[in-house]
Amino acid sequence: MEDLKKRVAWAITKYREETGQNYIQIAEILGVDKNTLAAYRKEEGSLIGSVLKGLISNPNFKFSTEWLMEGRGEPFPGARESYPEICGPEENEIVIPTEIQNDYTFVPLLKDKISAGRGITAYNAIDVRVAFRREWIKRKGDPKNMSLIKVSGDSMEPTLISGDLVLVDHSKTYIDPQGGIYAITMNDTIMIKRLQIIYQNHKVLVISDNDHYEPIETDLDSVQINGKVIWFARELER
Repeated sequence: MEDLKKRVAWAITKYREETGQNYIQIAEILGVDKNTLAAYRKEEGSLIGSVLKGLISNPNFKFSTEWLMEGRGEPFPGARESYPEICGPEENEIVIPTEIQNDYTFVPLLKDKISAGRGITAYNAIDVRVAFRREWIKRKGDPKNMSLIKVSGDSMEPTLISGDLVLVDHSKTYIDPQGGIYAITMNDTIMIKRLQIIYQNHKVLVISDNDHYEPIETDLDSVQINGKVIWFARELER
């Protein structure tokens, strides 16, 4: 109710600014006395249906029903650019309750798959966001540096299979001494591979866990590390 009163107060004030009419005239249009209108401007008093209806349907007002009654969208077309503070979420925007935000963080799932085979060109379009418990994921690192990507191909089987969801920490752009599984770019394609440093000749071994694929020994500077895979999920039924 308090948010509704705030929107009503804003609408009355905005209408006065746009039309130049005084508050007595606006009160007459809405069918209330000037004292009642003054209370509404202060976000006080009990709102009556005729006033809400008037702000929506009266040709002098025409504020959006969704905005006034539910706090969604704009009070009128184009308002978001000039008055973002009074606008609600877009129609397709998901509003996450505060209590959920406190317990969970949301990691973007990139729209395109990342190859565990020959590799594909990387895109950054976000498909959805996946919730992780904030307490758990912060033990792994900063979730702001993470993304989720679907695996495609068979070169990392049986460790990762096509369709698996991998959590990549993009702050880890170095190869750990013990190696690990990384999202890498080679020859302008991005893929999931196991990496191991060959210290004696300053090279890196790019390994596919699938025995049908031969490991590749290459120079360190020929492999761009986009992040380390720190977790994965798998559907049991597809």
